Amino acid sequence: MIRVKVLEANKIIELEDEEIIVKNLLERLGLRQTECIVLRNGVVVTEEDAVRSGDEVVVYTVKSGG
Repeated sequence: MIRVKVLEANKIIELEDEEIIVKNLLERLGLRQTECIVLRNGVVVTEEDAVRSGDEVVVYTVKSGG
């Protein structure tokens, strides 16, 4: 199981997967890659990296405006 903390929504989501690619994780959560920064165990990861069961995964959503 992968636990994902989504900070903007202030919630923790649990996925039954043992491993998932970050790009697929964001799609499953309904988040845009261009608006998110994902940390795995405190380190920024790319959309092609994988997260695994037991990893600490945090998703920051970032938006800019004028």
